[in-house]
Amino acid sequence: MLDLKSVKKIYFIGIGGIGISATAGMMKAKGYEVEGSDASAGEIVEDLRHQGVTVHVPHHADNLLNGNFDAVVYSVAVPTDNPEFAVAVKLNLPLLTYPQLLGLLSDNSYGIGVSGTDGKTTTTAILAKMLLSANLDPTVVLGSKADFLNGNWRLGSSNYFVFEADEYRRAFDNYHPQMVIISNIGSDHLDFYGSEKKYRQAFYDYVKRIPNNGFLIINIDDEGAVSAGLKCRCKVITFSLNKQADFRAQIKGYNDGRQIFEIFENDLSVGDFSIGLPGDYNVYNALSAFASARLLGVDVEVLRLALADFNGVWRRFEKLGYCQKALVVADYAHTPPAVKQAIKATYDFYNNKKILTVFQPHQYARTKNLFNEFMNAFDLSSMTLLSDIFYVEGRENPEDFDVSSEKLAEALKAKGLSVVATGGLSTTEEKIKTLANDYDVILLLGAGDIYGLAKRLIK
Repeated sequence: MLDLKSVKKIYFIGIGGIGISATAGMMKAKGYEVEGSDASAGEIVEDLRHQGVTVHVPHHADNLLNGNFDAVVYSVAVPTDNPEFAVAVKLNLPLLTYPQLLGLLSDNSYGIGVSGTDGKTTTTAILAKMLLSANLDPTVVLGSKADFLNGNWRLGSSNYFVFEADEYRRAFDNYHPQMVIISNIGSDHLDFYGSEKKYRQAFYDYVKRIPNNGFLIINIDDEGAVSAGLKCRCKVITFSLNKQADFRAQIKGYNDGRQIFEIFENDLSVGDFSIGLPGDYNVYNALSAFASARLLGVDVEVLRLALADFNGVWRRFEKLGYCQKALVVADYAHTPPAVKQAIKATYDFYNNKKILTVFQPHQYARTKNLFNEFMNAFDLSSMTLLSDIFYVEGRENPEDFDVSSEKLAEALKAKGLSVVATGGLSTTEEKIKTLANDYDVILLLGAGDIYGLAKRLIK
């Protein structure tokens, strides 16, 4: 593995990715010379440029040939036939994946890794907010942007390092945190894992490496998380909404746009808390972060105020503005459970309001492998528009192209649901605008470029 002390100038391939961009920004702040490239310009690329990072668009071999770089970091989504990757190999430059670099950066710290099929980003952000409020000054790597970070990362002066420990391509094999949160373990990334069994095994292998004096914080309402808890050798801390646990929350309802819940620590009430986000899943996120912070000794009152002051993160139930008279809300949900939860949460949050759901399926393999699960994700939606599947560069297989939004729409309509396949984003945008005045809320879901559509709707 590379010794970062021997490196001065680093090139990042795929620098516009949300995770890798955080490490690029951190390396720049640490005094390294940083440069990189991405397939297209976007919000993250512009953020990096404002930080003084040179970002080339698109990828080109000359970007690396002329730079005298000491090392190359690349996104795991970058295919090996990428022209810059090929040059790096030809020049015999040290090559690291983004997870390998994050592992190097976090290894000498007290790492707190947040994992799970869903909920990683919001949980990481809440925990970071809590530790900052407690003046613990953590380093943070977030898979989104948050207002209190002024971006998606920060360099702290303490030994605490809070980060998302992602399971894609077993990225978390590169990390060695002392504390791990697991929100849930369902099924995802089957294009890489091949089966749910292998997907879960990756989590089991991960938690086995938590040191004996470390902590695993698990949601005991989730069978997958419970199964992971049986595999580790460290102390297991439990949280729940439905069962006896070390940390338990009881949801009381909504008040003035906020969700209210009571927290019990070791069966003793520590009072009511509130968060400006809907859904049971966000209470789970808050509760797991609360448990982690309490294990680090943070005062309850500090946590209560931090949670009340938490404004959410980019692309997670983000209220953007209005399209005609309808409020536009964007959410990153793209797995069947996350989509189902987001729809339910929106209907709970905006009770008695007319809601239009718009979903852009993310990746052909995911849509095909989880087709049956998606069949149950839209039951609560009174009207759903499905745009074309988002093509994920470097992660698609032509064998999966027999699935489509049209096929999903037809299957959902056969269940009696109101669903329309709307084609590309431009025709989807036109359809939304013809319907906007008939709805109070437009909920746009997906991890692809549907966020750009959401931003255009409010112009």
